[in-house]
Amino acid sequence: LDAFKMQASAGAGSYDNLRFELDVSTPIGTKAGLRFGAMAQDQDQFFATAHRNRIGGFAVGSLEIGDRTALTVGGYYDRFRPAVQSGLPGIIGGVDGSDGRLLDVKRSTYLGADWNRFNAETWTGFAELAHKISDRWTLRATGLFTDVDRVDIYSYIGNQPVTATNGSTSHIAYRGDSKQQTRSFDFNGIGSFPLFGRDQTLILGTDYQASSGTSYFTRLSNYARIDVYNPVSPFEPPLNPYGASPYYPVQGTGATCPSSSTTITPAPTNCVLQVYGGSSTDVEQYGIYGQMRLSPLAGLTLIGGGRVTWWDTTTTTLLTPSGVLPPSTRYGIDNRFTPYAGIVWDVTSHLNLYASYADSFTPQAAPVGRARPDGQQIEPLVGAQYEAGTKLSLMNDRLLLSAAAYEITQTNRLFNDPDIQTVVLQTGKVRSRGIEAEATGEILPGWRINGGYTYTKTKYLEDQTTAFEGLPLVPIVPKHMVKAFTNYAPVDGPLAGASLGGSVTWFSSTYGGNAAVFNADGTLRTRSTIVRQPSYAVLDLRAGYKFNERVGVSVNVANVLDKSYYARIAATGRGNYYGSPRTAFATLRYSFE
Repeated sequence: LDAFKMQASAGAGSYDNLRFELDVSTPIGTKAGLRFGAMAQDQDQFFATAHRNRIGGFAVGSLEIGDRTALTVGGYYDRFRPAVQSGLPGIIGGVDGSDGRLLDVKRSTYLGADWNRFNAETWTGFAELAHKISDRWTLRATGLFTDVDRVDIYSYIGNQPVTATNGSTSHIAYRGDSKQQTRSFDFNGIGSFPLFGRDQTLILGTDYQASSGTSYFTRLSNYARIDVYNPVSPFEPPLNPYGASPYYPVQGTGATCPSSSTTITPAPTNCVLQVYGGSSTDVEQYGIYGQMRLSPLAGLTLIGGGRVTWWDTTTTTLLTPSGVLPPSTRYGIDNRFTPYAGIVWDVTSHLNLYASYADSFTPQAAPVGRARPDGQQIEPLVGAQYEAGTKLSLMNDRLLLSAAAYEITQTNRLFNDPDIQTVVLQTGKVRSRGIEAEATGEILPGWRINGGYTYTKTKYLEDQTTAFEGLPLVPIVPKHMVKAFTNYAPVDGPLAGASLGGSVTWFSSTYGGNAAVFNADGTLRTRSTIVRQPSYAVLDLRAGYKFNERVGVSVNVANVLDKSYYARIAATGRGNYYGSPRTAFATLRYSFE
């Protein structure tokens, strides 16, 4: 850092949205520097009674130790209290096999409870020591720790559909208390060496990560009901994730329930019992990795590398209603190699072509009480990604065009055997293919543009339910998306300092859920749970004015036309979310250096 610098902003907008940010950097002598900052945001939501709040801060210090060594130490704190929202249900499909449909209710409709709350606190600290051992090689050691404390207390609707005339659905109360600690370390070296008459790059490193977490939960199902057409928040029931609680009367029934906290058969009428439990999960992983970038010819770069991973997970049950604790389960992976490779060809100084391949794996565990029929360990979720693309620079590098195509496959997906409650199967394979194209740049002084197109197609290749094979994996993701943005800021003249811009984003139609199923004789077995969101576009606008080098103001208006649409859909059960109505947000910025 060469000089003191400060940036601050304050903003206000729709739904009592208030936000403040501060970022300060300052040198300390000639060998050290300090940067620190803070943010705070408080905001209501467009759906009734919901609120979110966030505060955070960070500090980073740097110190040069001699001419070749640098030390960086820092940390940040984040406290997040988001709005808890499980979305809206849909209307079940017809008895004739027709699809269901999304609810046409006010966007402010909220089917949670007015006492819902969520609190997550995250503390993070890190340190990095870098030492330049020569003009070509640098060694770097880093360490990171993160502690997360989280408490969730909320009520949400069950996963049942409603009808056009009956909007009654169940409510589920939940409390979860969890703590998570993560420690990670990395040591690597990066450098270059001469070969083929030019410098080549090599990275070698090793890393280690350990995490330990505990979680306790309780869930009280069907303790209340709510009408989606006239929602009234249920009352908060007692929720104890650390032990048994007696039967609870379903709200609104006037039931008198026994004081027993153990299951009674048959169950008392209009009385429900909490389920609860606790567990801990310890994960330890370490590995070695490397990457080499070779340029055997001018304009041609070959990239190769990979990682060898060792992974161990131990899960322990800490609390059960029966008091019987099963033995801990362990899941391990040894010497798992995940390679990647790529090639970049600079055809000219303005055009390049590239292609790449990468392997991935994600450890996974069988659901509680289930195992593979052969008794073998669950295999990790394995992925392979192929990508090829090009980048073209035009107008003296003022305009950049890019295009890419990719394919991702995943195998070893888990499926619960519907006939044997203790068996899980690994037979799933899925594929995603896509195309992305983008143009960005400043085509005239002060006039910036950005536009892009995304095509996404997902597909079940193999599935335990053969009827799914060939169908989209995630039809709730738009197959086509187009986005265009422009902003004009005159560089001189009477309008210098002003700026005006806007964007429009278009999404193709989506659907979620499963089609109706008919018996062999043509009678209906199960109704359709499919809901559909037609294609739609959202227009955003912005304007700003920079009074001088230090002070500026801007106003952003999202969804200018106040388009009503579902931004995310699932099926006729819960999980359908309206997009935000029109909102405005004004920001005042100040900088000093």
